[in-house]
Amino acid sequence: MKKTLLWLALFSLSLGLTAQQPATRAFIDEDGIIQTETVYTQLPPASRDGLSPMPGFPLSFGSNTTYKPMRGLALADLNNDGADEIILCHNEQINVIDGQGNLLWTQALVGGMAQYPAAVGDINNDGILEVVALTAYGNARGGLNVFDASGNILLATVTNNDPLICAPVLADINNDGLLEIIFNGRGKASAGISAGIHVWNLQGEELPGFPFEMPSTPSFTPTLADLDGDGFLEFFTATTSALYCVSHTGEVIYTIDSQEAYKYSYQSPLIVDLDGNGEWNLVGACHGDNPHHYIRNAHTGEYREGWPKQVTSWTYSTPTVVKNGDSHAIFMGMSGEGNVFYQYDADGNVAPGFPLNLSAGIEGFVAVADIDGDGENEIITDFNLMEGGLGYIRAWEMDGTEVTEGFPLRPQGLSYMNGANFGDIDGDGQLELVTLTYVQNFSPDDPVYVTAYALNQSVKNLVFGTYKGSNDRMGWIREEEVVVSCNPVRDLTAETGGDVSEVYLHWTEPEPGSTGNLLGYYIQKDGELLQELLEMPEYVDSEVEFFQTYEYVIIAVFDDNCEAFSAPLSVTPIPDGVQELGKEAKVYPNPAKNMLHVEGAGITQVEVFNIMGQSVLHIGENFEAIDISCLQNGVYFVRLKTNNGEKTLKLGIEK
Repeated sequence: MKKTLLWLALFSLSLGLTAQQPATRAFIDEDGIIQTETVYTQLPPASRDGLSPMPGFPLSFGSNTTYKPMRGLALADLNNDGADEIILCHNEQINVIDGQGNLLWTQALVGGMAQYPAAVGDINNDGILEVVALTAYGNARGGLNVFDASGNILLATVTNNDPLICAPVLADINNDGLLEIIFNGRGKASAGISAGIHVWNLQGEELPGFPFEMPSTPSFTPTLADLDGDGFLEFFTATTSALYCVSHTGEVIYTIDSQEAYKYSYQSPLIVDLDGNGEWNLVGACHGDNPHHYIRNAHTGEYREGWPKQVTSWTYSTPTVVKNGDSHAIFMGMSGEGNVFYQYDADGNVAPGFPLNLSAGIEGFVAVADIDGDGENEIITDFNLMEGGLGYIRAWEMDGTEVTEGFPLRPQGLSYMNGANFGDIDGDGQLELVTLTYVQNFSPDDPVYVTAYALNQSVKNLVFGTYKGSNDRMGWIREEEVVVSCNPVRDLTAETGGDVSEVYLHWTEPEPGSTGNLLGYYIQKDGELLQELLEMPEYVDSEVEFFQTYEYVIIAVFDDNCEAFSAPLSVTPIPDGVQELGKEAKVYPNPAKNMLHVEGAGITQVEVFNIMGQSVLHIGENFEAIDISCLQNGVYFVRLKTNNGEKTLKLGIEK
């Protein structure tokens, strides 16, 4: 009995050791330095048919011994060739890479090391993109670096602030048609250097009203939006202990002091109209002794009803907010293990299937895209673990079910604090996923890696694919005007004839590609609604008379309030029966070839109709020799008008 118990204990221990495997877990300390530790934990499931890197990838670059890049990359078409270039900021360099893994250009960065991604926009309104990168560390003050699309230096200066730990924001602050560069300067009290928001133009000049000075260290990348619709942007920024809303002229609109109950750090918020009523909301997270996720009314700073949401551990994760049907889905991750990844609705309800209970945290930006072409969006995240030198990019359905077809991806190095970037890097109209990963051994030999994967899905499937949702890093999530498109029916035809006057209409359903779902069809007759709502692509109109012409239009109706009208179809019902013309009229030959002859007394008009009842030939004179060479082979009807009435016969044309 004792041997049996011992065997069971050893067997249970064996199972436990099998489930718990060694891995490297990353975390960030209070100084913003990424640390690693060895843990025994449950690893993510292995992928089925895992995706392989594209040819030319991965690429390896040198990194800073202490500080690693955060918040991913920028993907943008710099040279207008239809493909996005990969823009990597790391260590004291910026590198631009094409979709085949070729290095297009590289430049040294002044002012130290780039820890955040570049911003990209047409700063001088010349139709060509510029690239802006900020630097920190390695120098007493941070640097501002601006390049044109070819890598030429437009501005490179060491600023009066130390350091610049944020991404730059590009926006037109003074409505002059040019973009300004907005960034938070950290300040240095011992040197009398102010901390706050800076707004520079491309000439390196500060706009009037700025810098907006703050009493302590700024925390996150500024977020900008036009709250009141006056055409000017408002700023949101924070110190670790206070949130500021600032006007475009540098004046305080309101301040919220956390009173040290919680801290704002590097979790740059987003501004979203969650209710579609012009009331903008600020969506973000806090850490410290009272970590929580929040939504505030951006106009007043007050919490939205149902918020904030207390969480159990610190987070450096930035939010992602996307439209999910008629509502919004809000994603926020955090460090640690356990319930570390949340999906909320706008009212603070946790979505079914969430939070995700994981063995490590999610703190990079969260991407959203339809990565498998099933018409439903997936959620793509970083993960704080590395096993066997390989990190993880994980994917989840909106209901929290993990995607294992092709995922998780296993790039070299840690994906922690970065995540997945999306774009079209080879110009084929298909979506690619690009990762930024690294090794953290605090060694000069530590590499950073760029790896690209082809998803073979349309770029239209992308919803949210970069830090703060766009390359300008504004964080203003505006619902783009929805272009509703719907396709008309195809191959509308009509048949007439028989002993009873009627028109049989039939058609083929619309081509795929409409934005809405097809509900059915309306029928218009001579501009009036005849029938609604048909499900089948056919209709019989019995309210017609022989030899009267009617115009029909078929309207395809979709559930997004879109209606697609067919081209009008004119139809003249004609009976099938061949009428005897009598001695006064004669039509020959039948079948005819190129000429038709009509003889008889009192003929005033000859009209030829096709099988659909459409008039194809109308003759008012010279009936003895009518040229019908323009008509194709088939069955026609000839209507003769005489002084004694109308007569119709069936005519064949054979050539």
